[in-house]
Amino acid sequence: MSNEASLDGATRAAVLLMSIGEERAAEVMRYLEPREVQKVGTAMTALKGVSGAQMDDVLDSFKQSVSEQTNLGVGADDYLRKVLTDALGEDKGGQVVERIIRGGSSKGIDSLKWMDARAVAESIRLEHPQIIAIILSHMDADHAAEVLSHLPKNLVPDVVMRVASLETIQPEALKELDDML
Repeated sequence: MSNEASLDGATRAAVLLMSIGEERAAEVMRYLEPREVQKVGTAMTALKGVSGAQMDDVLDSFKQSVSEQTNLGVGADDYLRKVLTDALGEDKGGQVVERIIRGGSSKGIDSLKWMDARAVAESIRLEHPQIIAIILSHMDADHAAEVLSHLPKNLVPDVVMRVASLETIQPEALKELDDML
């Protein structure tokens, strides 16, 4: 049985925080809930006689735990998905994650989904309104609306009308447009 096993979670946290210095410990504690701060603070005041071996065990355990959780590139998609769905909700977070994950390899129409709305508007503003309507129909609604807001005002009604009346697009025509972009 290691020396660390004799220390409870709050005490291990106290040892770790006391070993990283006041400024860093204060930074970490800002992220704790009030009850957690109280538990760790109480454990800090009660720390007496922590052996070097116990301290080493706590630090080694922390290092091991961090290295298992933060191997860059390993599990990053799952981590990103969890963070964004927690922050933005299941639907919006899922959409953003899919955009991010697919974004690195996107081309054609998909690549426009990643561009700034003003840049998209600038790059398609001279296209035929039907082409613009097809492009916008393949974007998320909020992004398409933002692109529309940056198009010349005299073009917007025609594009909106074409988006509203857009029906099935021939796959060959869509592929040609995608290749062109």
